[in-house]
Amino acid sequence: MIVAALAVAGCGGEEATITPEGAAPVAPSRVEAVAARDEDPARRFCDVSAGFGEGRELALPALEGPSAPTSGWRWINVWATWCPPCVEEMPRIVAWRARLAEEGTPIEPFFVSVDASAEDVATWRAAHPDAPESARLDPTGLPAFFTSLGLDAATSIPIHALVDPTGHVRCVRAGAVAERDYATVRAILRTR
Repeated sequence: MIVAALAVAGCGGEEATITPEGAAPVAPSRVEAVAARDEDPARRFCDVSAGFGEGRELALPALEGPSAPTSGWRWINVWATWCPPCVEEMPRIVAWRARLAEEGTPIEPFFVSVDASAEDVATWRAAHPDAPESARLDPTGLPAFFTSLGLDAATSIPIHALVDPTGHVRCVRAGAVAERDYATVRAILRTR
């Protein structure tokens, strides 16, 4: 319960920024909040970053549901049905996959729900049939997974991990992604 309470702290909290034309607020990542400056787009955008092939090896915990992709660029997105920024960004990530592939930088998104039960996810998916398929991580496994990514165990969702083709984590971002972040994500995927 405590883990879920900590994870929800980032979903639509008071630190959210206002976006144009009534769009849902998007919480900045901690890195953006301190206005980090660096030439490497990963160090500017990510809470944890490493050079291509130099980051931590991705070690996914035991998951229920579909298997994670194992090759090429991968985008691990940790979300929950009760997290409005998480739900709002899912179609954006799927659309970015198509755009990135068209531009010669393919990436495979993999969604990991941290809802309390598989039934919660199934009920939500029944009401949202266009939503991407998702694996599920029991919320009690969140602290260990987050620390394996280099984050604090109590980090709030959404979480994004960009994993390079060598299986190393290039970028971990705590916080939602907005349309304005597309060029940065593309640059991270192209920077070696």
